Amino acid sequence: MQIPPLRRALGAHIGQVLTPELACAIEVAVAGVASQICPADFGQTEHAGYTIQAERMADITQELHALHEAHWLETEKYRHGLKLNPDYARYCAIEAAGGLIQFTVRKDGELVGNMRMFLANSLHTQTPVATEDTIFIAPAHRGGFLVMALLRFAESALLSIGVHEIRSNSKLVNRADVLLRRIGYEPFAIQMVKFYKEPHHVR
Repeated sequence: MQIPPLRRALGAHIGQVLTPELACAIEVAVAGVASQICPADFGQTEHAGYTIQAERMADITQELHALHEAHWLETEKYRHGLKLNPDYARYCAIEAAGGLIQFTVRKDGELVGNMRMFLANSLHTQTPVATEDTIFIAPAHRGGFLVMALLRFAESALLSIGVHEIRSNSKLVNRADVLLRRIGYEPFAIQMVKFYKEPHHVR
């Protein structure tokens, strides 16, 4: 009899304290993602003086935070003043369990862009799916098809580990869908959001 993924994942950690990091590792294991992803295996590419590669998010969270803040201010005004507060510990736990790949763009060593993808097996098809968490190029470094080079590099890396479905998001404020359509992405849904000023309890 086949053991259900959740029971198997919990059984592997019997006797251990359930920390947030361990909970993330169990969550990722149940999702059925690949493990032991080494960013260096994807190599790197050069584009107009920029270096595009994958790096361990755990090694560069401080550098990333400045980009995250700039991205937040540019695209998240719809959140009505909600402040950026990333859970980097959980991000890194998911990365350690093989559920995340962090792509970067550097110019003379400076981090000027990034793209992060979550990895999981679809619960509907049990096939590997990569879902974009963020993609951002600092305004001073946009142009010259840099973002397209980043997307192409990420796609190649994801295909090399068996991913054949890649999902990306487009905010209305930046119309990223225009670019995504040019490189073969197709719209499949409209995502909606609703904010409450005060928490509501549904009865």
